[in-house]
Amino acid sequence: MDLPEQSQILPVAKKESNLGLKGIVEVFYQPAKLFERIKDEPKILVPWIFFFLLIFSLIYLVSDLMVEMQMEVMREKFAGQVQTSADVSSKDMIKWSTIILIPLAFMLAPLIAAALALFFGNVVMEGRAKFKQLLSVMIYGEIVYVLGSLMLAPLILAKGSLNVTISLAALLQDVQVQDPLYVALSKIGAFHIWEIMIIGIGLSIIYGFSRNKGYTLAVLSMGMISITHALVELAFG
Repeated sequence: MDLPEQSQILPVAKKESNLGLKGIVEVFYQPAKLFERIKDEPKILVPWIFFFLLIFSLIYLVSDLMVEMQMEVMREKFAGQVQTSADVSSKDMIKWSTIILIPLAFMLAPLIAAALALFFGNVVMEGRAKFKQLLSVMIYGEIVYVLGSLMLAPLILAKGSLNVTISLAALLQDVQVQDPLYVALSKIGAFHIWEIMIIGIGLSIIYGFSRNKGYTLAVLSMGMISITHALVELAFG
């Protein structure tokens, strides 16, 4: 007598606990292994909160220098009409606006980059990926860049100037950070390159592309934001 066949039960993959938190560390020394897991289990909330805290910390530390730079621009624009009594209230308003608004603006960067990657990767390069996967890659890549920038904060405070950079902008002498040429050259720096490489690795894994194709897609997505920023400053700065 034939025994009834038992239905085959496929094992259910277990979700890795604390992947979002562990990824914040692993993205620095084993990004490929991290993004292999992110592909199946993209993480957004934890790395995005950490990204915000990094940005907030950086802006808070250098906010006084940023405000002074903006006040100097105002004094030059209004030919000294900004009085000392008005400076105090203006500084307080500009400082807290800077501390609050700039981190929030930075939070939009991964969203824009992920949308660009989705367009170039899915439409132009005919790959297949979900927005959540791409957003996760972008956030982790941004963490690398911002943490690198945060490491420069002690040097910025010690020098008393925002003109501290590990980029081609360091070759310029006596140039303000808002100068269009400084902005353009600052995009070719160690932390930007590191960020593009990390994102390129992630995109190549998410899409199943070659590593070089992943780097190209990284430039077309995250890099496009930097290029646009530089072009705007060159045109209107």
